[in-house]
Amino acid sequence: MKAFVVEQYGKDAALTEKDVTLDQTGNYDLKIKVEGTSLNPLDTKMFFGHVAAAPSTGILQGDVTGTVIETGKSVTSFSVGDHVIAFGGGLGNRSGALAEEMLVPEQMAVHRPEHLDVATAGCLPVISLTAMEVLKERAAVYPGMRLYVAGGTGGVGHLVGQLAKHYGCDVTASAANDEKATWLDEHGIRPHRYREESAEQLLKRLGHDGFDVIIDTVGGDHLQESFILAKERGKIISIATRTTQDLTPMHSKALTLEAVFVALPLLKGKEEEMLQQKKHLAEVAQLVADGVIDLVIEEHVPRQIDALNAAYQAFDQQSHFGKVSITT
Repeated sequence: MKAFVVEQYGKDAALTEKDVTLDQTGNYDLKIKVEGTSLNPLDTKMFFGHVAAAPSTGILQGDVTGTVIETGKSVTSFSVGDHVIAFGGGLGNRSGALAEEMLVPEQMAVHRPEHLDVATAGCLPVISLTAMEVLKERAAVYPGMRLYVAGGTGGVGHLVGQLAKHYGCDVTASAANDEKATWLDEHGIRPHRYREESAEQLLKRLGHDGFDVIIDTVGGDHLQESFILAKERGKIISIATRTTQDLTPMHSKALTLEAVFVALPLLKGKEEEMLQQKKHLAEVAQLVADGVIDLVIEEHVPRQIDALNAAYQAFDQQSHFGKVSITT
């Protein structure tokens, strides 16, 4: 089969189109004809050698949607011809979706809702699993919780804010410009124009002593700002902790900082956690299919070698409004 392969990860990494052979279908695997995938920060970090979890096969991207063309002998929930969504590879010893076919474990796949288009479905897995772990497992959200999202219109950010609102939270999110602020406002999320209004000024305007939970999807200076925005004994949940920061303000407010790495269950084969992620993905996919949650796709990249290499090179050099989709 054809695949786009990274020969060597690092600063000079590039994708090359090659003919490769897919591993034999395992007992609990689904072999999927790949129809759609999307680009995530995890992919580019592995591409440039910043994360050691990169796939040994050189075939990146864990997000996938497609059609089942073969099932392992122990698979019970899927049949050939089923349309599925999964986060099932692109790291460790599992090849990803930059190929014509992909193997994913049954434990990480869900049926694609009937009215969900391929491009949208291919964008959902990583951001859905991340958002749901943050909200359901780490923040334990409840109606009325005051929650702040740093990076409110990024891939994870624009989803986590809407989901938090759906679960009854009072949500504020950062916005870099008028377009993003307007989108947040239209979706019931209070925009914070952080370049024009400091964290201290925001809290003064809102008239409270801080947020119960800060969700940091950006890192860097945004993480430092989180220490100001959080209330005493508040919690900061970050998906971007590859940074060096002064943690002194955390001590004075007795804050908690937690890091989320959504790929850990798949990478370590933690089946119970994988099954929990499966439930999370099914819930979000249905909410999106039903129109309750709005998924934004800012760019559609064709599965062509030059376009894919350009997308990888450009991804970390710019801020994003939603997702980057890759379809056949």
